Amino acid sequence: MPRPRILVTAPIDHLPETRRVLEAAGEVLYFDHPPRKEILPLLADVDAIFPNTKMMLDQEIVDAAPKLKVISTPSTGTDHIDKDYCARRGVEVLSLTKDLSVLETITSTAEHAFALTLDIVRNMPWSYQSVLEGGWDYTKFRGRELQGRVVGIVGYGRLGKMYARFARGFDMKVLATDPNVKIAEPWVEQVSLDELLKRSEIITLHVHLRPETRRMVDRSWFERMRPGVYLINTSRGGLIDDEALLAALESGKVKGAGLDVLEGEIEGDMSRHPVVQYARTHRNIIITPHCGGMSIDGQQKAFTHAARKLARFFDEHR
Repeated sequence: MPRPRILVTAPIDHLPETRRVLEAAGEVLYFDHPPRKEILPLLADVDAIFPNTKMMLDQEIVDAAPKLKVISTPSTGTDHIDKDYCARRGVEVLSLTKDLSVLETITSTAEHAFALTLDIVRNMPWSYQSVLEGGWDYTKFRGRELQGRVVGIVGYGRLGKMYARFARGFDMKVLATDPNVKIAEPWVEQVSLDELLKRSEIITLHVHLRPETRRMVDRSWFERMRPGVYLINTSRGGLIDDEALLAALESGKVKGAGLDVLEGEIEGDMSRHPVVQYARTHRNIIITPHCGGMSIDGQQKAFTHAARKLARFFDEHR
């Protein structure tokens, strides 16, 4: 029986254990961040795809791979995969979404969210840039202490809980809202969304992107927020209405935003994104390139687990 052909589009040169597992499972073709026009001709004989999150695996991609049996993504989010079409084609989609035994050990994204919080509240990028330019004037970069600040966590799942623990370590007042969770921690006050928006000085999003959550952070949200709030998003860019966010930043309703994700980042030209263009001329927004979960430690755990799931799939379907 021929070995399955696995196309890997995620850069994993730095993850030898992931490579070992994949290469034991099949014949592996590595092609890091391939342009769409170059990947299409490679798909004719592919049995599996081990993707990054920068390419939309849509109907065109799936149709170009008639032998495709499985996609194993080393991510919790799956908005880069047309799962409905995969289901119609009989292509199984494996993700880390429910693999809590592994996910509970990976703190990278929650740490990144908290780092963005510190950076935006203390004006770190701009004070650093000022030093590089020869300045040494702290009066331009006065920030706020986190101690005593009220932080509102929207979505109290794995990452929301981690962020809450970090906030507690900084002696912050922690609010959280999640209609699907009964919060057990006595130091977290479970509140309605309206109350969270009204009381929070910092709001951080930890919500999956679904049809019902797309652009949920809209003008009505910003109208309910207290003036001078900080907004953090390391979940998915599609949760935020960009036009409403920019208006809130311009008006000062949002004092600062720390974003690791933007809508349209999958195969988009992010240099022309309106939020990126705004950031070039304003000092109240920090944007990182969806690297929250991309620590070496986190990738070693997540990518190797996804590779083992893929290997197990082929073992079970021989």
